[in-house]
Amino acid sequence: MSGKHWIIVLIILISSYAIYNGIKDKNQRWTAESAKILTNKCVSDSKEMAENYPELTNEYCKCSTEKIQAEFTQSEYIEITKMSIENQTKKLLPVFQSCLTEYQSKIKTKNQE
Repeated sequence: MSGKHWIIVLIILISSYAIYNGIKDKNQRWTAESAKILTNKCVSDSKEMAENYPELTNEYCKCSTEKIQAEFTQSEYIEITKMSIENQTKKLLPVFQSCLTEYQSKIKTKNQE
């Protein structure tokens, strides 16, 4: 994985503390508001990637959010965000790996145009 693509992986992981603070309802179910917080934080933290590929980055962030919500309850996700970055990566990356692979493929195609 190239350096730029690792940035997008780390966005979800590094910004999780801020996301944790933004999610006020820590019950088991995800709300539309918490999903929006997660997606928006991903997009805003992706700076350069979002500037260069705004639509693709938004799609990636939505996909990642959906995968996380399908795999974990909100409270499970919050517990994961309290872990070290290494442990977060081990838990979360497999969940949204398909989103990342698709994102990388679309960027590669776009760069070849």
